[in-house]
Amino acid sequence: MQRTLSSLRTALRSLPLFAGLFTAAVAGGCVLYGEPDDYKTCQEVACGNHASCGDGKCFCDPGYEGNPYTGCQDATPAVDEECAKDCGQNAYCSEGECYCELDHVYVCGENAGCMPTERLCDKANDCPNAADEALAVCSPPVFQEWLLTDDCDDGLDIEWRLFAQDRDWTWPSIDSTFRTAGRGVDVYQIIQCFEGEWICFAGASGDVTWGFNLDGTGECENCCAACGSQDLLDLGFLTCEG
Repeated sequence: MQRTLSSLRTALRSLPLFAGLFTAAVAGGCVLYGEPDDYKTCQEVACGNHASCGDGKCFCDPGYEGNPYTGCQDATPAVDEECAKDCGQNAYCSEGECYCELDHVYVCGENAGCMPTERLCDKANDCPNAADEALAVCSPPVFQEWLLTDDCDDGLDIEWRLFAQDRDWTWPSIDSTFRTAGRGVDVYQIIQCFEGEWICFAGASGDVTWGFNLDGTGECENCCAACGSQDLLDLGFLTCEG
């Protein structure tokens, strides 16, 4: 969807998020939304018993099945007494496979058994690798909107990606990029990330780069921001100076 920018909107636009890296300039143009803006959040969704919300949808908790909106039921298989497989603490074997006991989760890694769900995210490292306190386990996923404007008069669109600083994740993917749509066009992009995790920007147009390299290598200052820290993370107007 595109619409003409008003001079008032341009004047009121805040300074770039990453001050000192990208140069701000007053420019007119169009607005391009990369994703729909009508998302449901977990605060707007009611899940049933033994169900949890993720990405605005309800899912049965591990070991349960059924309708997550009306309530899920125990679905753990029966213990196989003849199975000799060592499944570790709080786990058991059934038909040659290991399963966590009810209300326990597999989170610490291979041969580490299962731990009670109540011990997840309790600010105490119960797993040797601290996986039970990891950001991806303990932080809620949120929708984060980004904004940038191509202000480089080189006739090329800007390819850009976002990288999670502390986990192996890339938006839109390691094999594709977001793209701008001409000079002076504001591009909005919504991603889902974990609240509080640091997300870093990488952009390139011909020989000009902004932030990290598109493959995630290199160094930069002030090109990362915490997911959920602002409703809109504004990268500003990207000039040919990089």
